[in-house]
Amino acid sequence: MKLLVALLVVSLAVLLQGTKPTEGLRCYSCDYKHSCKKKHTIACKPEQDSCVRAHNKIRGYTGIPDRENEYNATMDVLVLERRCMTAEGCRRYKERTKKIFTVTCCSNDLCNP
Repeated sequence: MKLLVALLVVSLAVLLQGTKPTEGLRCYSCDYKHSCKKKHTIACKPEQDSCVRAHNKIRGYTGIPDRENEYNATMDVLVLERRCMTAEGCRRYKERTKKIFTVTCCSNDLCNP
């Protein structure tokens, strides 16, 4: 009888584990004013389903490593912003700024390094 109760408890725990609400999307977050060289992550709001990165190519890039950059010391782009957004909002942002800088949108955790 004790074995049966133990099995029921374990089965119930497994079932409840499967019904826990999932955590939302996680993205890297920064803005140019506060440096986009340090890694900082945020949990997106439930309605935000995309991670965004806005950047510009570094003209005359020499390949000299930037040791302060926690993402990639030899990154050849200047990141202006990383954040959460809706997919539709990201599409509009990309269209609106395409002549100024490059915007990438993605939908996996931490996909905007």
